[in-house]
Amino acid sequence: RPLSELSHEMDKIQNFDLDSDKTIVSSITDVQNMVVSFYKMRQGLRSFRKFVPADIVRQLIAQEGDAHLQGEKRELTVHFSDIEGFTTVSESIKPEDLVNLLAEYLSEMSRIIGEENGTVDKYIGDAVMAFWGAPQHVPDHALRAAKAALRCQARLVELEKKWLAEGRPVFRARIGLNTGEIIVGNMGSAERLNYTVIGDAVNLASRLEGINKYYGTRIMVGEATQKLIAGHYVTRLLDFVAVKGKNEAIRIYELVGEKGAVDATTLEFIRTFESAIEAYRGRDWDKAESLFK
Repeated sequence: RPLSELSHEMDKIQNFDLDSDKTIVSSITDVQNMVVSFYKMRQGLRSFRKFVPADIVRQLIAQEGDAHLQGEKRELTVHFSDIEGFTTVSESIKPEDLVNLLAEYLSEMSRIIGEENGTVDKYIGDAVMAFWGAPQHVPDHALRAAKAALRCQARLVELEKKWLAEGRPVFRARIGLNTGEIIVGNMGSAERLNYTVIGDAVNLASRLEGINKYYGTRIMVGEATQKLIAGHYVTRLLDFVAVKGKNEAIRIYELVGEKGAVDATTLEFIRTFESAIEAYRGRDWDKAESLFK
């Protein structure tokens, strides 16, 4: 019976199901030693799960042979977020308090991304890099990414109220989303691999996050993303920007909210602003000036 139970628990590992706490006891010393070794392995994998996304580990367990350098081209949506003025905040509190505050923030943002089928690639200090569409196929990756971004900002507003009540500093984050043909896979060296994404579309997502500060926005999306989410989300055309390596300027947009959830005043503002942009682009200076005012 203990061997049968141990075999059953080992089968769960194949699916990266590490939540079982079943106790197995055998009067045979060798079998009990195997059980103890299994417990240690499962505990180690639980810790490993905190460093690597579970879907990627399931792939590694399921595949035959060792992981190796590889990549494929897919259409994905990439998410970059960063905390506004993080250096100033970090200098105002104790290191241990900063670690706890940052952990709460990153945990909540990562939870939301995961609930929307996103993959958290890495944390870069206070920044979060994530993507939708790999390793598992997500057909509505742009819609999922947009929903996650709005949920992250809404949750951050709730956290700000909580932190203020506790007398702690608050975080305000900027998010950039972009969609495109991206290379995804195992990158790095033969000794150390990282499942990640590379390409122009990834770089643009990072730049969109950064230029939010020039437009006073919280969530900025690229033109390709806007086209995919336009039927479900309200966006505002912000500008036409030049991107390194491109001959023509691209449109950039603010993600405002879900359709049906944005108030009439905001919708009227967006219509007026976009009409002003159109007049400006058409060199109708007087009309553009009037509308912007």
